[in-house]
Formats: sequence, structure tokens, C-alpha cells
Amino acid sequence: MSNYKVYLAPLEGLADGPMRKVLCRHGGYDLCFSEFIRVTDIPVSTKTLLREVPEYENDCKTEDGTDVRVQLLGDNPKVMAQSAMIANKLGAKSIDINFGCPSRFVHHSGAMLLKEPELMHEIVETVRQELDPSCLLSVKIRLGFAEKSECTEIVKAIAIDGVSEITVHCRTRKGLYKDDDLDWSYLKPLHELCPNITLIANGNVNNFEDAVNCEKATGCNYFMCGRGAFPIPNLGHVIKDNVKPFSIADVLRTDIEVIEEFSKTDRTEKIVMDRAKQFLGYARVHRKKLIPFFKDFCRSQTIKDGLKLLESEIKNQETSDAQ
Repeated sequence: MSNYKVYLAPLEGLADGPMRKVLCRHGGYDLCFSEFIRVTDIPVSTKTLLREVPEYENDCKTEDGTDVRVQLLGDNPKVMAQSAMIANKLGAKSIDINFGCPSRFVHHSGAMLLKEPELMHEIVETVRQELDPSCLLSVKIRLGFAEKSECTEIVKAIAIDGVSEITVHCRTRKGLYKDDDLDWSYLKPLHELCPNITLIANGNVNNFEDAVNCEKATGCNYFMCGRGAFPIPNLGHVIKDNVKPFSIADVLRTDIEVIEEFSKTDRTEKIVMDRAKQFLGYARVHRKKLIPFFKDFCRSQTIKDGLKLLESEIKNQETSDAQ
């Protein structure tokens, strides 16, 4: 076994409560995050927190026992601090501040604030001052807004006393999720700027070999993984223990669990099937064998038909693997 720790990323629009439940059940993650909870000009409500983080009912843990960290996104230091306090009093043991989301629908928040290190500093400092000292505080960033060299100023701005971890997505906001914008090498010198803070490497760590190479390049043994959790539902175990990734049949079984978990909620049948299709849509990006089946699966409209197709394809895959 390695000394690696693996976190499941917030995955806005992908990993809400039911999906976190499925992904953490198999993933072997040391921690997962809520999707970002938007903070505007008033503190986030208890109702919103309980809706977005159903794990509050289980001591802020998923069903399998993975801790859930509540992530907040906003630009008002005082209101961010008030929201963090509310989240903590409800039961959150740790809070993450999002300065990494590159979405064009996020305006003066998320990665847009990478252009304003002074405001980032004020937000982090205010949240840390107001938040109970026992509640861990972490921050998620990118290397910069337009240039990777911006990372030094950004880290200096947020690496204050009382911040325990900083996750660095090794791309710029401008680079979005492009492979050619990824550069792990910028992370390694950042350790000198925050020797008492754990740095977490984020970006294209999808197997044990990736983790070894990333550790060499970044000096990190903590990794955050995102979309790789869909094609490889046991990704945390793969990275930490160098075990084999789930087979195609196991990925399909996991999608059955997605249908089952979303069916337990008040989502409509269409939404349940949309989420099952979303899961396979991300899985087929790296598991090319799924592409023909995915096209057929997308035509299914009912849960009954979707389950029938999945169960049939699982048998086909198992027969193929046995030959």
C-alpha cells in the first residue's frame, strides 16, 4: 500500500448526494466534497445546506463512512464567514472555499477571483477568524486566471495561519479542462510558500502510475480526482493500492446503482435516466468499449428499459471476458 490520500472532487453538476453515495461506495476515497454552494449577499440558509448536503443526517459522512466537506463559493467575505459558521453549526467538520470553478455562469466568484488576490485573502482571513477553530478550513484554486506564473501571488494571498489544505488544479481558468494546459511542475515550488499547509494535486491523476508521476513532479502525496471516478468507480483504490480498475461489467453494475439511488429520491423518471446516461457518458470517454452501448442506452426512456439494457450488456461483457 502507498502513503497516498485521494479526495473526490466537488464535481459541480455531477456529484450531488445520490451520486456521491454511489461513487464513494466503491471509490476508496479519504474525503469527498459537496458541490459548491453559492453564497450571495445573504448567508446560506439551513434549508439549502440540508438539501445540498443530505449527508448531514449521517454526521456529514456518506453511507460508506466517507467524510463530506462543505464547499462554499462567493465573493462577500463577511457573508462567506457567516455561511461557513452556519454550515459548521449544522455539523460540518470542515469547510472548503472555491476559487477554482471556471464556469462561465460563475461571475464574480470561483476562478474569476484569481484575478483579485487581495479579495481572496480577505475572504479566507475573514472566514478563518469567524469560524470555530476546531473546524478545518481548506481552499481550492487554479494555477492562475490567464497565466500559470500567477500561482505564487495567489498562494501567498491565501496561505494564512489556520488554513490546513490547499488544492491546486494545475491548469489556469483560461485553460479550463484542456490537456495541453495541464502542468504539474508549477505546484512543487509552492510548498516553500506554505510549509505548514498540505498541498493537494488536482488534474489528470487517473491511476497509480499517474499518481507516482504526479508525486515526482509536484512533491504531493495527496490527490484530488474528478471525472476519472466515472470510468473507474474504484479509482481511489486503484491509485492507493494499485489494484485493477473495475471491469466494463462492473462499471455497468455501478450505473444500475445510480438508477437505484436516484429512484429513491423525488426525482422524476426522466431525471433518473438522465443521470444514468450522464454517468455512462463520462465513463465512455476513457472506456471506449462503452461507446456502442452508450448510444443504445441513450435511446431508452424508462427505468425498466434502462435496467433491462444494462443487465443484458453485463451478461454480454462477462461472456466476452470469459472467452
